[in-house]
Amino acid sequence: MKILVTGAYGLVGKSFQKIVKNSGNVQDEFFFLSRVDCDLRNTEDVYNTFETIKPDVVIHLASCVGGVYENMINNYNYFLDNTRLNLNIVDACNKFGVKRLINILSTCIFPDKGIVYPLTSDQLHNGLPHDSNIGYAYSKRILHLASKLLTKKSRNFQVINLTPTNLYGCDDNYNLESSHVIPGLIHKMYNCKNENIPLKINGSGASMRQFVYVDDLCRIIYRFIYLEVSDDNISVVVSPPVEDEIFISELVNEICKCFDYYNFYYDSTFSDGQLKKTASCDELLRYLPDFKFTSLEIGLKETVEFFVKNYYSVRK
Repeated sequence: MKILVTGAYGLVGKSFQKIVKNSGNVQDEFFFLSRVDCDLRNTEDVYNTFETIKPDVVIHLASCVGGVYENMINNYNYFLDNTRLNLNIVDACNKFGVKRLINILSTCIFPDKGIVYPLTSDQLHNGLPHDSNIGYAYSKRILHLASKLLTKKSRNFQVINLTPTNLYGCDDNYNLESSHVIPGLIHKMYNCKNENIPLKINGSGASMRQFVYVDDLCRIIYRFIYLEVSDDNISVVVSPPVEDEIFISELVNEICKCFDYYNFYYDSTFSDGQLKKTASCDELLRYLPDFKFTSLEIGLKETVEFFVKNYYSVRK
């Protein structure tokens, strides 16, 4: 079986390569694409890549994404770029007879208001997403819809939409301007500790999040490649249990422990973004009832240690 992985050199992609390597799988052929190999926004590039590889399964990890403030600044560009690449992938699956497409979505694309917590996949299109990331959110909703429509057109096509809560892990983007909350805090705290100055944290710390260690998501993706399912269109929220949701202020405290540095303050003139996105692990456990998530304490410790050890080579 031939398995094509887009976005294979980002946070999720590098982790997934590690999971594949550790699996000892020598029967299947994996193709790991980077933006150098193929510009997914370019239809001709995508068609040529699919025609060459002829994949049976596509794992679509690629996206243009940033943290809450980066999203607010670049909503238009994120909408255009992600919509183009997402539709190119779905259409190539149609054109070249792909049997299964595994999409990675995000809980940030759910409606901001009028939903029932915890989040469930059937609420995805029930209202507007939060203004802070509306461009990225709608591009992912288009991916979700296009994939579903293709299952109705082709009897030999299955789509599995995995929607993780906030991801973090070793090979993240630690850029101080465009990173997500955990890698951004890790980098800033590292700098502040070295300079012995207080860390300013944008926002009040009052928003709540559930965090998924990226290796956990990749173990889930790997299992869904081979899982026998009868439904053509499956959507699963990937989240630790509801009780694992924490305030950003609690996250800050956990990162402080990793660095043994507690000199920080909040600047509440900055937006907190969406205040909560509580999700349940129930949908995932229907398919993988034995799955266990890595604790935030362990995941953060491994991530901070990796960052400090590889400071000069990580993405930043």
